[in-house]
Amino acid sequence: MQKVKGGVQSVDVGMRLLKTLAAIGGRATLNELSEATQLHSAKVHRYMVSLVDSGFVERTAHGRYDLGPYVLEFATSYLSRLDPTTIANSMIEQLRSETNEGIILSVWGEAGTTVIRWLQSGRPISVGIRPGAIFSGLMSASGRIFLAYLHKAVTRQIIKEEFEMLRRDANPLAPQSMEEVDAILEETRERGMARVTGHSIEYVSSLAAPIFDYRSEVVLALALFGFKTDFDVSWDGHNAQVLERAAGEISKKLGYVPESLVY
Repeated sequence: MQKVKGGVQSVDVGMRLLKTLAAIGGRATLNELSEATQLHSAKVHRYMVSLVDSGFVERTAHGRYDLGPYVLEFATSYLSRLDPTTIANSMIEQLRSETNEGIILSVWGEAGTTVIRWLQSGRPISVGIRPGAIFSGLMSASGRIFLAYLHKAVTRQIIKEEFEMLRRDANPLAPQSMEEVDAILEETRERGMARVTGHSIEYVSSLAAPIFDYRSEVVLALALFGFKTDFDVSWDGHNAQVLERAAGEISKKLGYVPESLVY
């Protein structure tokens, strides 16, 4: 990115130190920051004193520097303004081009899993899905994502009502016990993905992945769908890999940090 002339050099240096501290992961010594930025340690010290005073940096009891409390406030203010749907919409066209499959973007609404964006498959398959449609929580891949990752207090009643309805209808693909429901949701969490093969629509299979925000809360379900006869639903197949990558990139843009990357 080309720099705009007329900037304030001291601000540039301060931001450079903040970015370096963030890249290191915090808890850096003065010498480590000096070496990483190629700035004299005395100059680094002067800047760090000002950054500590501003709240952007704090100094630990062991004399190391870490990101300060105002960084969290600053970041949270920015992240809270991000619209998950807008971020996702900007990326799902690429997902369709990589898979040529249909795409469904859903949120959790008052009635459960609610479609907000739908893109038809590039293959000759026609599915009557429109924004505002409500999916089954237990029989759709998107629904299983929300049931797996939302708090049980939010999903308990919908699970109970759907289970009773499916049992009355004697659907052979439906879970036959609450233990089986729990196993399905546990598998979804372990795989980081849900799949169905003709459960909701007889000839359609689907894979779905969760999208998380900066609070580590699931905010969207992103799904691929296609003909059951030729749609790859394998956990490690091309569709799963591309879907997982896309959901991960959207989550990252929303400020989500996986637990494995938390220091």
